Amino acid sequence: MMIDHIILDMGNVLLAFDPVQSVRDVLGDHPCIRQVVDATTRSPEWKALDQGVISEDQAVASMIHNAPSLQGEIRRFMEHWDEYLQPVPGMEQVVTELKHAGYSLHLLSNAGLRFHRYSLRFPVFSMLDTIHISAEMKLLKPDRQIYQKLLQELALTPETCLFIDDIEENVSGAQAVGIHSIRFVSCEDLRPKLAALFHD
Repeated sequence: MMIDHIILDMGNVLLAFDPVQSVRDVLGDHPCIRQVVDATTRSPEWKALDQGVISEDQAVASMIHNAPSLQGEIRRFMEHWDEYLQPVPGMEQVVTELKHAGYSLHLLSNAGLRFHRYSLRFPVFSMLDTIHISAEMKLLKPDRQIYQKLLQELALTPETCLFIDDIEENVSGAQAVGIHSIRFVSCEDLRPKLAALFHD
């Protein structure tokens, strides 16, 4: 098996994101945490932001229309949620090692355009050769077209690529187009899997 290219997911692979904790980070000890989570990160508008088919202003307006009693909370969360993002422990070191080992590294993430704002805070993204976010590709994982588009843009064959994602459906989507894939659980879980794969 000859893998030369590694494609990484972002959420809960490179950056930790827990919707409930994220709302709590922004709003503090608020009685409506779950309702705000449902009105924002679990809403159709959040997915539409990731797909690049709606602006942030449009998304917020629609979220408020659907949950008017949470108007202030929705506005506050949507303005500040990304300020609390933190790296997944150990993954910057893993990426550094893979880079030094000569692999080309690529991001493929379901993410909105705000990525370009918060990504500047994290050194890991500067180590990647290319960045591919769903909002710019107008496609979402696990749609097989998003993987095919990535391969086409980079002129890669699936057999030479490894995809790492924390969501089983996204892993299956990559496997469906022939990309070797690992489901991410933790850095400690990933390291032996990479070692086994690269020493086959």
